[in-house]
Amino acid sequence: MLESILLTGAAGKLGRRMRAPLAAICNRLIATDIIPIDPVAANESFVLCDLTDTAAVATLMKNVDGVVHFGGYPREAPWETIIPANILTTTNLWEAALSAGARRIVYASTNHVIGFHPVTRCIGTTAEIKCDSRYGVSKAFAEILARFYYEKFDLPSLGIRIGRCDDRPFDERMMSTWIHPEDLAQLITLGLTRPVRADVVYGISANSRAWCENPRDFPYKPAHHADDYPQVDGTAGSWRYQGGPFADHEYVGDPERAATYYRDGSAGP
Repeated sequence: MLESILLTGAAGKLGRRMRAPLAAICNRLIATDIIPIDPVAANESFVLCDLTDTAAVATLMKNVDGVVHFGGYPREAPWETIIPANILTTTNLWEAALSAGARRIVYASTNHVIGFHPVTRCIGTTAEIKCDSRYGVSKAFAEILARFYYEKFDLPSLGIRIGRCDDRPFDERMMSTWIHPEDLAQLITLGLTRPVRADVVYGISANSRAWCENPRDFPYKPAHHADDYPQVDGTAGSWRYQGGPFADHEYVGDPERAATYYRDGSAGP
């Protein structure tokens, strides 16, 4: 049982779902967002905070053991939105966690960090980063930042490359990228309680059609399977890349360029 956990982005879609599971594994849950919310547990409190405010984040981080960082802008947007929401906030958070002596950070990354890998490949966590969007770039920045703070300052972290989190998959692409909220809560708990360095895992349930796979030594045992649900439509068949619509948005030129360009010279598909 952790003494205290700070959850950022507590008013967001995933933050709301994770509040109760996090409250169950700590003595004190501090939820924060720029939108007010009501506590859901007796040991939960809420602090209104804009993570772009360096001083406010430093105050927020006092006496915190673990951090679950789900704050930020969760989809593609212009740089004017992405930089303050996903990059400035992340640097503020890691710096405040380091200064305050937080033990570790678990944070939301995304499958859009590797979204330009073709759907014909099943990749591991060491696959080349191939961002499909500005949003994906901002999450790749978080992964690089997390590694820097571990190797330089010994601040451990776990990044979760989340696919689509919902109660059930509702289109064909989710048959590969879906994660049930209970499985996501398990990953977060593992990140907070087991030894980590600057690790990254994929946030997916046990989907037989998954385009990515986690290290075999990582003790994640998803309880849910996309295969248990019927397909809703066939839209996934039109995607060349694992990032789906994020990869296709604004894409120009040769439709196979991203799939065939790898720094090691290997063929894409």
